[in-house]
Amino acid sequence: MQSKIIIFFIVVIFSGTNIRCSHQLEEKLKDKHVIPDVPVYTQIDLSVGGESNNWIELPRYFNSSYTGKALGYNGQGIIIYTNNNTDFKCYDATCTNCSDLTSYMTQKELQGNYAQCPVCGVKFLLLYGYPEGTEKKIYPLKEYPIVKSGNKLIVSYK
Repeated sequence: MQSKIIIFFIVVIFSGTNIRCSHQLEEKLKDKHVIPDVPVYTQIDLSVGGESNNWIELPRYFNSSYTGKALGYNGQGIIIYTNNNTDFKCYDATCTNCSDLTSYMTQKELQGNYAQCPVCGVKFLLLYGYPEGTEKKIYPLKEYPIVKSGNKLIVSYK
């Protein structure tokens, strides 16, 4: 009887250690993303092509910066979205569901609040960058910092 109690406590102790270790690993991986880090910098004049309120729920795709440098992972571009003309979002256009990371969304795959991968068909909600209605674990779109300064948007990452 005493040996069964000892075995029970050993199992409980190792189970607790295992749970703690997996939680620590999950914390370390939390900030990782499937899309590798690449430097992204561009400025976008909101007044070109009309007033800035023409951007509301009309996402835009950019594959090069104002200097002509390619944007996004492997130069596949970035997507800029706003639903209120105050808070802008900037995402890498690369689909996080396609394992080879060569699929990306261009202007023709952007509709209202969504971007849909032309290869796998996954739809990403641009308000948050998360995939819509999937049971699979799919990373959200990689987001880049963006600020509105006057009548310009500035995207700057590393």
